Amino acid sequence: MHHLHRAIECNPDFSEAHVILAQEYKDKDDFLHYVDYLNKAIDIDRKLIFESEERQKDYAHQNLFGLVRKLFFLEMDQKRHLSDLLIEMGTYHFAKKDIKKAQQFYNDAESVDPLNGDVYYHLGKIQLKHKKHKKACQYFIQCIERDIHHTGANIELGKYYQGKKDFHLAEVHFFCALETYPYDASVHILICKLYLTLKKPEPAKHHYDTAVSLDASVEDKNLKDKISI
Repeated sequence: MHHLHRAIECNPDFSEAHVILAQEYKDKDDFLHYVDYLNKAIDIDRKLIFESEERQKDYAHQNLFGLVRKLFFLEMDQKRHLSDLLIEMGTYHFAKKDIKKAQQFYNDAESVDPLNGDVYYHLGKIQLKHKKHKKACQYFIQCIERDIHHTGANIELGKYYQGKKDFHLAEVHFFCALETYPYDASVHILICKLYLTLKKPEPAKHHYDTAVSLDASVEDKNLKDKISI
């Protein structure tokens, strides 16, 4: 950690160094310092975005539109970085069951970068917590409209449509998730269960066997008995 602290001493606005330090503390279960450094990174990002906007105004007044354009795209990257940090902070509070605070961070992340699909996934998870499945589905759809390969949103939509007995859409979303993470045993298990519902034992067995080969801990005797062919 010494080199990271040294980097921050040399450049206090080095946001990513604060993020890496936060992760180091999180890995050590030191959540007090984790939150502290994450908050510092968030504050730095906000400051850098504000300064960028001010410089863009100055350059625009000088008709230096090439520089305005360059700063604008750099600012978009900074906003995505900030949005991701706000999501991470929201996820921290969500795990602590402070749903109200998590919602505030997710809403803030959305206002910073409305094109960040991950925001809508987490907003959807909050709606699931409130048992508002239809509203959650709307958020998950907004997520994949921005990021078609978002695994979490595709899995949740697959579950939602399977519950609604729209098995074709459920299959589509589960396979979208699988396309992104083909070695995720849990997705293979979901597809296995879907095919069992559709009375398709052969593909169900294929996905069950694949899941177990990827992660032996997902082995399920009851499921295995159902797909015996």
